[in-house]
Amino acid sequence: MMDERGSHPMPPAGHDRLAAIERLVMVALFLALTVVGCLQIVNRHGLNLPIWNLEQLLPHIFIGMTFLGMPLMYRRRALLAVEIVPDSLPGRVRRPYRLVLWLVTAAFLGMLVYTSLDVLAFQLEINAVTNMGYPAAILTITLPVGAILSLWRIWQVEIRPLLGRKP
Repeated sequence: MMDERGSHPMPPAGHDRLAAIERLVMVALFLALTVVGCLQIVNRHGLNLPIWNLEQLLPHIFIGMTFLGMPLMYRRRALLAVEIVPDSLPGRVRRPYRLVLWLVTAAFLGMLVYTSLDVLAFQLEINAVTNMGYPAAILTITLPVGAILSLWRIWQVEIRPLLGRKP
């Protein structure tokens, strides 16, 4: 089955265990973000008792959602794309153009993995903690995990079909 742009086959709609875990984690993080946000609003504006830990926790949950949500976005091909450039190219150039773009994206994510693992190792070495007292590595680990899973999804959904299809 082709995607909405007709350029690549859609990923199989079978029982992908990793995709199910990704969705579950995102739902749990979104629910946590919603509950914590509501508690903060009620406590700050309704009870006039702001809970400072909750306010600090909101951006941390959001950062985790952002990086752990990247693989889901790539799997569903739900990213913003400017199609005017590839659509205006001749057919024989379109596939190499898309391949180069996805390889550059993969290289960026690979560098993000390398850098975030370096930061993570440093945080573990110095026992870094957030201003809320929990290990900073809990937040930082979302970067390489999300980037590695994104690389896997880009390979599955974009690069492998581009390499396997004949011009």
